[in-house]
Amino acid sequence: MMDLLRRIDRFVARGEERLTVTVLIMMVLVAGFQAFIRNLTRFHDAQWANDLLMDMEWADSFLRKGTLWLAFLGASLATQKHKQIAIDVLLRLAPPRGKYWMLAISGVLAGLITFGLTFSFWQAVKLNLSERPVEYEIIGDNGPMHVCDATAAQLHALDDIARPTFFCPARSVLSLFGVHAETPGSAFQLIVPVMFFVIAMRLFFYGFGYVRIATGDEAGIEEAEAEEVRRLLAQQESSRGETPKDATGAKS
Repeated sequence: MMDLLRRIDRFVARGEERLTVTVLIMMVLVAGFQAFIRNLTRFHDAQWANDLLMDMEWADSFLRKGTLWLAFLGASLATQKHKQIAIDVLLRLAPPRGKYWMLAISGVLAGLITFGLTFSFWQAVKLNLSERPVEYEIIGDNGPMHVCDATAAQLHALDDIARPTFFCPARSVLSLFGVHAETPGSAFQLIVPVMFFVIAMRLFFYGFGYVRIATGDEAGIEEAEAEEVRRLLAQQESSRGETPKDATGAKS
């Protein structure tokens, strides 16, 4: 069971790493293109650049939301790699079994606190999801409706309102999971409760794993200690750009 959970944890972490790289690349491209267009607006005959820059008013909001995504994806990956901020003075002084009991208690308590944060932020994001600004609302035959739910004929009758090209398909996908987003900004905020939930599950998993070690025999504790040493060595070698070594000291 624990091996299955570890494989799931590693699979989720790989997805987080790919998503982090994707968001970072998109932010660099958007920021670079926006800066390039802004420099072109200095020329007198580049009115098209001014018009394009006005059409890219969404870029600043995207970069702010992208920073939020990178922060929470990074926090989740730090938890997965055991690199979160921790005070480990007592852990260094405690005997092995006592150390794992402290890790178990702190992991479960941290998971409970993070789960509480998940619920709190979900309630706040849920409130933001339900708020529909006037630019996303039209009056249909049955009353107010979201612009993404309007027909082509209804939009054709309104010259100053257009359906958001990328948001409407994303809104439809979110609705399949019971999440009804009214604006792109509120949809981007979903990363906060989602990542808090992932972090909470990881902390619970690690906490109960430490309980299993603390209640086991001496051989299990020695194996956990050796595994922790291997993990720390792998992290140090990875930070120096070296090839990780196996248990025998040979490079893999």
